[in-house]
Amino acid sequence: MKNLKGKVAVVTGSAAGIGLAMAERFAKEGMKVVLSDVNASMLDTQVKRLRLNGFDVCGFVTDVSSAHSVAQLAEHVISQYGKVHLLCNNAGIGGGAADDKAMWQASLEDWKWVMDINIWGVIHGIRSFVPLLSHGEGAHIINTASKAGLMSSTSLYSTSKHTVIAISEALQVQLKVAGLSIDVSVLCPGAVNTQLQKNSEKIRPVSQPQLNATTTDYQFIEKYRTAVRGKMAAGKSPDEIAEMLMQGLAKGDFYILPSVLEDLPIDARYQNIHERQVVDFQKTYPQFFSVPTPA
Repeated sequence: MKNLKGKVAVVTGSAAGIGLAMAERFAKEGMKVVLSDVNASMLDTQVKRLRLNGFDVCGFVTDVSSAHSVAQLAEHVISQYGKVHLLCNNAGIGGGAADDKAMWQASLEDWKWVMDINIWGVIHGIRSFVPLLSHGEGAHIINTASKAGLMSSTSLYSTSKHTVIAISEALQVQLKVAGLSIDVSVLCPGAVNTQLQKNSEKIRPVSQPQLNATTTDYQFIEKYRTAVRGKMAAGKSPDEIAEMLMQGLAKGDFYILPSVLEDLPIDARYQNIHERQVVDFQKTYPQFFSVPTPA
């Protein structure tokens, strides 16, 4: 997909943050863009703004945790534009929103919430859209994971993002051996300055009382959350991530990542695998051992 002009893109989770920046960047390339989000009012605001700027966009309210809702999105795209060429499975929750307890204390509702959106949202997108992308004109699927999915896992969030990377790798090879002209990339941004935590907490389910629940407040959890908030506050802008994505697509990258200067925690993980053990906990899990000062 070298020439994007006139082609159709679908971006989930695009009423704010990285998704919105990607949708606007695609629109600037001359693409017809379908914005999709669970937040109807925010979605409507952004669609109206983009239309006033002369872009060919439309919006469709979608809950990516629902297979039926994503299937309806696919039907809407075909009814609106006839074809789809670029799918961004971007919707997700994070920013430490569900990671306020030790893993053994996290509620089943929190576990299910993270997996339903971050993992099943990608799966639903693949199942509903791959048949629509198999038109032979060339197409691309971009799954939004995180650099946290390449580092040693620390949380419910990073557990889900490791899975998104695994799904993307499996999807890429299966599409290749099936002979379909659909490419895959996995976007792995580092820290990004967005309202992800705040927006995620708005839709966080109410947890039910846990059987045999402990009341211990582990200090490492708050230190971790402080580190996440600090990294996000000092992180890149969504527009920078959208530009990083465009550069990665132009190069034909599968793993679309920030600068190699940010690779140390990733390198530490692969060193640990080679050594068969965690060699240095501080390098492997910096979120638990250092708290950055917000910019």
